[in-house]
Amino acid sequence: MGTFSPAIGHPVRTAALIGAEDEAISVAASIAATFEPAGTDSAFDSQEARLELVGRSGLFGVSVPTEHGGIDVSNTVLAEICALASQRSAALGEVLAAHFVALEHLRSHGSEGQQTTLFPAALAGARLSMATPVQRDGGTATALSLMPTGVGWRMGGELLCTPCARHADWVLVPTRSEAGKTALVLLPTRIDGLHYVANSCEPTARGTSRPEHVLVKDVLVEAGTLLHAVADTTRSDVPHALDLLLQAATHLGAGRLSLQIALSDDDADPVAIGLASARLAAAGAAVEQAGRAIDAAQIGLADLHRTNAFLAAADAFVTAVDAARGAAATARPRAPGTPAKAHDDLAPAIADILRETGALRLAAHRLPPEED
Repeated sequence: MGTFSPAIGHPVRTAALIGAEDEAISVAASIAATFEPAGTDSAFDSQEARLELVGRSGLFGVSVPTEHGGIDVSNTVLAEICALASQRSAALGEVLAAHFVALEHLRSHGSEGQQTTLFPAALAGARLSMATPVQRDGGTATALSLMPTGVGWRMGGELLCTPCARHADWVLVPTRSEAGKTALVLLPTRIDGLHYVANSCEPTARGTSRPEHVLVKDVLVEAGTLLHAVADTTRSDVPHALDLLLQAATHLGAGRLSLQIALSDDDADPVAIGLASARLAAAGAAVEQAGRAIDAAQIGLADLHRTNAFLAAADAFVTAVDAARGAAATARPRAPGTPAKAHDDLAPAIADILRETGALRLAAHRLPPEED
């Protein structure tokens, strides 16, 4: 099977041990508050410092299976963690989602040696990131080519990785052999041959982070770093379903943030507020249902479990993207004197209900906070 190397150039970490699902959600909410946009009061002045805080919090280990010392929280909880994070920082939501998806690839397709190395590392605060190959013309590719050399392979190309991948411990890279077989490669992020194009991964002026652009130059790939599926894996396998679910969760978090911005507008349209709230509630319900379906697929042996999980996750993703776009449009400021958008496409009875629910949400938002 070969050997699997630990991360290179990173210190040995220790992390808090989160013992329950409600604790995981509470920790996620607390950590997300440190990822305020630039200019707010924070004790941490760099993205790297904030990510180190996430590692020490224990969040990177909450999805580790129980047989490897973790608590294996439900996928609904993972989705809520990502939604909470994305509501405060798009980059943090992407970092957590990619890490959890990478651990699911390890659970589904990793060797015993890979699992016994990486799961304890995640419990100690280590982080995994994901990569998407880039074609020379700027488009996306499905995999980097592996060229045989001696007992291993060599590969090169360009990648777009999870934000701040340089500060992760490993990155998962899709590859394809000369025979056409696909596999994910687990690479330490600080090996020779990985070159990070940008000088920093700090957020942009708008508080967002771009994907990390990485050049791969003649990197050696050993057999022990390959994650092989047990059989020919379709795109409806559990890791892909979880990827869709957590993408849905990040859109849900962004939509919730947009709704909060819209609620703070003195000229907010109650119908638009009611409609955005209803769409986000539907997206939240779809995310919860997909999380339960993926839970079942992780323990079920039938292909039907995996198919149902993929379908539910796809539904959640589409619903969340639509809800987030609607909420963003609602939060977009109108020019002075511009009337609220007409809702002629809504049946009068539905518009009346949304006007009432929107007015209630606006009133609740404008109430002064209760004193303890």
